[in-house]
Parts: sequence; C-alpha cells; structure tokens
Amino acid sequence: MHSISNVANARWLFWILIAAFSWLMVSRLTEIREVTQPLVQGKPEWILIAAILQVFYYSAFAAMFKAAFNAVDIRSRIRDLIAVTLGALFVNVIAPTWGMAGAALYVDDASHRGESPARAAAGTLLAQAADYTAFAFILGCAVIYLLMQNKLESYEIAGTAILIVITCSLTLALVLGLWLPTLLLNSLDLFSKSMNGFSRRLNKGDLLADDWAAKNAADFSRSARAIEEHPRRLALTLAVALLAHLINMASLYALFLAFHQQIELGPVVAGYAMGMLFWNISPVPQGIGLVEGIMVLVYTSLGIHGLQATLVVLAFRGLNFWIPMLLGFFLLRKVEILKSKH
Repeated sequence: MHSISNVANARWLFWILIAAFSWLMVSRLTEIREVTQPLVQGKPEWILIAAILQVFYYSAFAAMFKAAFNAVDIRSRIRDLIAVTLGALFVNVIAPTWGMAGAALYVDDASHRGESPARAAAGTLLAQAADYTAFAFILGCAVIYLLMQNKLESYEIAGTAILIVITCSLTLALVLGLWLPTLLLNSLDLFSKSMNGFSRRLNKGDLLADDWAAKNAADFSRSARAIEEHPRRLALTLAVALLAHLINMASLYALFLAFHQQIELGPVVAGYAMGMLFWNISPVPQGIGLVEGIMVLVYTSLGIHGLQATLVVLAFRGLNFWIPMLLGFFLLRKVEILKSKH
C-alpha cells in the first residue's frame, strides 16, 4: 500500500508541475521570446561555444554539490545532481521562496535515495555557503574595478552590502553551530518568533514552522562539524564553486565575441558580478527582468553600446537561465521524488 501511495503522490505532483509549466509558458512567453531571438542573430560558432560552456558550468555547479555532500558523507553522482540542479531552477520560479524550494529538492532527492535527510540538509547548506563565498571573491573584484572607474552606483553598493550580510550570517551561524550551538538555537528561535509575530500583525499567519529554529540550528551544527572534520573537502567545494563561476563568465565573454563586441576582462567581471548579485538577492523570482536590466546598465555605463549590451545579456540569460530552467521541468522526471515506485 505504501508503494502504491508513493506512485500516486508522484503522479499527482508531476501533473501539478505540468500545470505550472503550462502557466509559466503562457505568462512568460514574451521574456522567453526576447532571450531566444538573439541566439540566432550572433555568430553561430561563438554561440555554440557559449552553449557548450554552459553545459560545463552546470556540470561544475552539480560537482560543487557533490563535493559538499561528500563532506557530510553522502553518496551522489554528478549526472543525477545535474537533473536536480536544473529542476531546482524550475521549482524556484514556480514556487518563489528565496531559493528554499530548490534547496529542499536536493534534500528530498537524497532522502529518496536512502541517504540521511539531516546530512543532506547540511550538505546543501555547505554548498550554498561555498557558492556565496566563491562569488563574494568575484563580486569584490567587480566592486574594486567599478570604484576605480568611478562607476560604482548606490544600488550596487546596497546590493553588495546585502550579500555581505547574508554571507557573514551564514559564516557566523556555522561558527556558532560548532562552538555555541545553544546560542545559535536561541538566536534562530528569537528570529523565528519575531518574523511570525510580524507576519501575524499583517494577518498573514506564521511564516516559519514551529520547528524551523531547531531544524536549522541542527543543520548548521552538522555542517560546521563536517568542516572541522574534513577541511580539505570544504576547500575542494570552494574551488569547484569558483571554477563554476569562471566557466560562466567565459560563456558570457564568448557571447560578446558572438556579437562582434571586443571587451576587456574588467567590464566582463563587473557586469557578470552585478547580474549574479541581483539574481541572488532579488525579490523577483530568479531576478527575471531585473538581472537583465542591471547587467545592461553596467555594460552601457562602461562604454558598451546599448544595443550590443542588450543582445549579449539577453542571449546570456537565455543560455544561463531560461533554457536550463525549461530543461529542468523535463529532467524533474529523473529526480527520485518523481520516479514511480513499482
């Protein structure tokens, strides 16, 4: 009976995802058309190179999760994690919860493969922390370059400050999880009660579950212990995360060449970093619309012609987000939670 129930639940979930996919295609048709049109206008050889680099980018991103899972002694395969990674893109669009829905997909997939959900949550947290830390290095280079060019805007400073707060909060939580777990639990409990109290005053009900603080405190503690026990594994996770970003930037550079636009390394890094920054902190699901606008603003401020910058950025978002996100819907069938159990 339990097996039959799992099959039924998987089928119902997939039909819900089909409905969400249909809604997404209708509601975002204009954006999809805008980002795919430039892909047939550039030099095909450079477009192809950019697309191939995106395959390597998502493979490296999945490898980052594999390294993080390895740090907490969870077995995983890169090819399986690619499906989860792309599926998480789709889930984060249809269920915009600041990336938590996509993160939960990694945990659910690991638990359906017989791994510990608690360790999977710790591994997912480690991967996210490594990604933010590696990106912070690239963002720092971008901020220094824009400052030297006297092109650093107030919104870029504000966005950078938000990411610094997020990264420092993750780091502090990991430190407390290792050395002062009780203080971490009490801090998260206070935060949870404050958020729920604020939400109730707006008549929105509780934002966070009653056990949110306990679960997150446990995840941070497990992640911190994994770092203490396997520092080399964490270093590998950070290295792979940085490699993924470098590959992503190489794909963006190839697109500039595809549209006959010569560009130096500094502007490439600046535009990329600001685009990824607002992808991560945007209140809009996956930064749709906002990321494109920010990147074009940065490039035009650095002397790139507006039309060329727009074509490159739209093509990049098509290859880096829209096409992988749509592929993610189809690859969700390969994620364990949606596989039929006979």
